Amino acid sequence: MMQEIYEHAGREAPRECCGLVIQDGNNEKYIPLENISENKNEFMIDPKTFVKYQLISKIKYVVHSHYGEDSCPSENDKIQCREVGIPYLIVSYPDKEYTILQP
Repeated sequence: MMQEIYEHAGREAPRECCGLVIQDGNNEKYIPLENISENKNEFMIDPKTFVKYQLISKIKYVVHSHYGEDSCPSENDKIQCREVGIPYLIVSYPDKEYTILQP
């Protein structure tokens, strides 16, 4: 699954990619989503899409990338993660490191 996330980050670079890791039966599955933010250094998931996945599955992680930076969460990441109440999986690209941020 991490390879899928890094590939998505590569396709979206230099913009941040975003997506969700959901529980699909006994497996985790990565769902790549469109970043609707107008700022290439931020991500925004369409609220309707996010609610849809909340209703039909268990969201394990909110995923996004940091291009050309490390995977350490920004202050904004920390605030949003707490507000959403779902762990963030932040990947760095092209370095291919990751950080899990708990709410």
